[in-house]
Amino acid sequence: MSGRRLIRAAAVALWCACLGVTPLQSRSARADEPAPRNPGLSSWLRGQYMTGDWDGTRGDLEAKGIALRGHHISESAANPIGGLKQGAAYTEQVDAGADFDLEKLIGWPKAKLHVTFTQRAGQSLAANAIGSFISVQEIYGAGQNVRLAELSYEQLLLQDRLRIKLGWLHASDDFATSPIYCYFQNNGFCGQIAIVVNSGFTIYPTGSWGGMAKVSLSDEVYVQSGVYEVNPTLAAPANGFKLGISGATGVIMPAQLGWQPRLGTAGLKGHYRLGGYYDTSDVPYLGSPPGGLQASARGRWGFYGQADQMIYRTAPGTDRGLTAFAVIAYAAPDTAMLEYIGQLGLLLRGTFAEREGDSIGLAVSYSKVSSTLVAVQNAANAVAPGSVGVQSAETTIELNYRAQLTPWFSLMPNVQYVIRPNGVTTIPNALVLGLQVRLTF
Repeated sequence: MSGRRLIRAAAVALWCACLGVTPLQSRSARADEPAPRNPGLSSWLRGQYMTGDWDGTRGDLEAKGIALRGHHISESAANPIGGLKQGAAYTEQVDAGADFDLEKLIGWPKAKLHVTFTQRAGQSLAANAIGSFISVQEIYGAGQNVRLAELSYEQLLLQDRLRIKLGWLHASDDFATSPIYCYFQNNGFCGQIAIVVNSGFTIYPTGSWGGMAKVSLSDEVYVQSGVYEVNPTLAAPANGFKLGISGATGVIMPAQLGWQPRLGTAGLKGHYRLGGYYDTSDVPYLGSPPGGLQASARGRWGFYGQADQMIYRTAPGTDRGLTAFAVIAYAAPDTAMLEYIGQLGLLLRGTFAEREGDSIGLAVSYSKVSSTLVAVQNAANAVAPGSVGVQSAETTIELNYRAQLTPWFSLMPNVQYVIRPNGVTTIPNALVLGLQVRLTF
């Protein structure tokens, strides 16, 4: 469904609610409370979903073990200053899926089945106007098509200490990830860019065959590893429902050690992750001279460290407060386009007394181009000055405010600044104005 149709549907629903066509009463309302002027509109705006509870049908299905979900995300961006040229771009993503609790449905203890479909459409401002190698719209990519994003089986064992997940899925769901990162629109923060650019790491919504296992060593410490198919053809526009392994080049094997403490008497949440990966694929050797025979290298590898820690909490027993986060990653420069990546950021959730769902985010990301590739570029310029653009690093800064207007509707205006787009000085630094809109069906 296009963004225009969704907006039209929301407008119709709002109009009907205003007329009292869908007079949904809040289940928590007391009999002695005065009736709201428009109970249908009030209930709708307080509900968890834009489409409501379907007169109780949705809640009944969930109680029986079928949890339905759906979202629409749009990201608009424009660069009034800098880049290759000035421009604007809009991109969107619709997802729909379900989580089946097999214990409730068929008596299979602690097992779930997940299925998700996605549709993406739109344009990339980074590619069309800025020239940066990191997108300023994190939902752009993966073929801009309709695809099966996930079909996976999840099982808890050994008193919930062992979690296994198998099927058609994404490494990005379980490795090098944090929900904090997608409080930002830039792909450098939301999207595990440190690994995706440098390997066959599968990222939502492009799935592949694979599996992972996580062992909780204590309430705070865990270790996990996985194996996933590497198949560059899966992201192609025509391959949204390709489930075969033709085109596979190998497998990627990530591993991660995690620590999840609650610090101090306030129990401030923290998440610390150390991980690495090895991709068995044959890939281009970045030290090959321009115009010469392209050599290949066997395997790609890298390491990463991530941390996010709540610094203070503004409301006891909630996630409202200030959280700091940091990311550092390294990948072998002979095969990885980005050798070093570093990120620092702050996220304040619950910005004001009456705005508990709002957030303010500020973050900076630094991505250094492979030293092997830069050496080749410098060597080419020594022979023919100016023949090749020499890359160094690209830096992105983002400041945003997410306004949670209802439980199912949020707006996030943001300002981004891209320094040295594509890692070169020949492209002017770009100022980007963005807007993310999220709807939960």
